[in-house]
Amino acid sequence: MLDILASIITTLLYAAILSCSGAVFAQATLRGSADISRFSLQVMRRGALLTIAAALVSAVILIYRLGGSFNGVTLTAVFLSISGAALSLQLGGAFLLLTSFGDDRFARIMRLVNAIVPILSFAFHGHASGGDLGESGVAVIHLSAAAWWVGSLWLLYYACLPERLAELVPLVLRFSAIAVKIVGVLLMAGLILAILLISTSATPLTSSYVQILAIKIIAVAITMCLAIYNKFRLPPRLARYDATAVGPLRAMIRNEMLLITVVLLITAILTTYTTPFVEYNV
Repeated sequence: MLDILASIITTLLYAAILSCSGAVFAQATLRGSADISRFSLQVMRRGALLTIAAALVSAVILIYRLGGSFNGVTLTAVFLSISGAALSLQLGGAFLLLTSFGDDRFARIMRLVNAIVPILSFAFHGHASGGDLGESGVAVIHLSAAAWWVGSLWLLYYACLPERLAELVPLVLRFSAIAVKIVGVLLMAGLILAILLISTSATPLTSSYVQILAIKIIAVAITMCLAIYNKFRLPPRLARYDATAVGPLRAMIRNEMLLITVVLLITAILTTYTTPFVEYNV
């Protein structure tokens, strides 16, 4: 039961971090109107609040998974470990984003710097938690690209209304131009990370870790195919200011976000129940 709860909370934690950091990354690259900018700050702050809540609940669950004793040994294992390092980055980064105000150039730069902090927690939490520096670095790059994608989808979804067509069109066109590079980085880093993890795995290729990883890769592939299909189908219509393309674009974004949630859930199950480094990971 605790493992199931841990997977759910970890999924929420991943989604929150990708949302709060991704909203900052997306706003910095896609720009947009003042209204879009205000919405990105809302996503950032709500994601940061959810990050704090999910991180704290996750820490409590970990204590109970380790026996439920709030003694020195257990608390040291939770807070003075790689889990504790990840927790510090998650809480610290989320707090910095919550206290980030202003819209001048310095404030925007500081938000970008602060948004990187929660992403750095993936060097200690997730696939690379038991790996070396190289794997951790690749994981951070992979998740930074994923965060940009998630944040961009939030902004696009908000702008996806017929009455916002004038600001939606340039936003979609900028997203399409940048997404080619970002998604390329996302896929390349993900492929490198998978190869590194499997090549250094202490478990056989038939292990549950590798099997669940394969399911995740399939889910990612489906998500990418949907995104690529709609990239070539909808932006050309929007470039002609075709309002009939707004509804399908909004539906496409909902489907992508649903698939991304499935990927995050699979990742949470992967990092909760299995690991490539030891037989069982709590």
